Amino acid sequence: MITEQCKNKVYFSNLLHFDYPRLYKDICDILDANNVVHSTLPLTKDYWCRDYMPVQCARNRFVQFIYNPDYLIGSDEYITDADKVFERIKNEDDVIRHSLLKIDGGNIVVCEIDNERSMVVLTDKVMMENPRLSKSEIETQIKKIFDFGEYTSMNKSLIILWLPWDTKDVCGHTDGILRFVGINDQGKPVVLTNLSVYDKDIANGMRSVLKEYFEVKELELSEYNDLSWAYINSLQTRDIIIVPGIGNYKLDNEAMSQIKSLYPQYENRIYQVQMKRFIRKWGGALNCCTWTVNDEISIGNPYGDEPIMP
Repeated sequence: MITEQCKNKVYFSNLLHFDYPRLYKDICDILDANNVVHSTLPLTKDYWCRDYMPVQCARNRFVQFIYNPDYLIGSDEYITDADKVFERIKNEDDVIRHSLLKIDGGNIVVCEIDNERSMVVLTDKVMMENPRLSKSEIETQIKKIFDFGEYTSMNKSLIILWLPWDTKDVCGHTDGILRFVGINDQGKPVVLTNLSVYDKDIANGMRSVLKEYFEVKELELSEYNDLSWAYINSLQTRDIIIVPGIGNYKLDNEAMSQIKSLYPQYENRIYQVQMKRFIRKWGGALNCCTWTVNDEISIGNPYGDEPIMP
């Protein structure tokens, strides 16, 4: 599996370009200044390309899940045909597999555990969206479809980790719950979270599950803000991190300070763009409205470089 630290190209829905030109420019100015390749996706019907575009799991290897979320029932005009989009932008040697599972891309956070294990973190809303299958059947299907033989044969097993779903969050995505940071000096994987936006029981449940595998770093903010989950929903590539700003100067600075301390390898390459109105109106931030890929991974190393913290 490929983590965000190993990706080098960013795509946006063409609608973001047209509907929010200033926000789009602010983001692209940062990408251009750091020589990060970016482009727009044609034929999209909403901004959330993370959710409907395929998941890249190895060199030129992608998995397409069914995008038909319950929160868009009766709103088919917002359902993007990802196959048509991918056909327009794919490379000649790209291979895509189609899963019969209904999973949004925002509900797939990829982490590295160690040299032998990768992890996909989901919320258990996926079980509700695939009611005819048991938990073990869903896990088996995910592991099978992500296995591309020699392209994913670096002796890595895939672990599926389930977080409890807060039903007040209609999307039920993990990309607003945690972000993979890297591997610490003791060889343990690290994740960044902001669980303060959840009710105590849900937050404790998430924390308990994550601590089984990770060192859990929680954003420490001086006051509660219902948009502070957006700090987790950043845009990350191999070269930069762009953190959403929520228009609260104090909290924006606190979040930035902590994120910079967690990613010293990104020194002077962590930025912030203000997008409170967008987040408030649409309920998503930068990870949601970007699709990131790696188009430079060598055949000899289908996973890219290991994201190890210095």
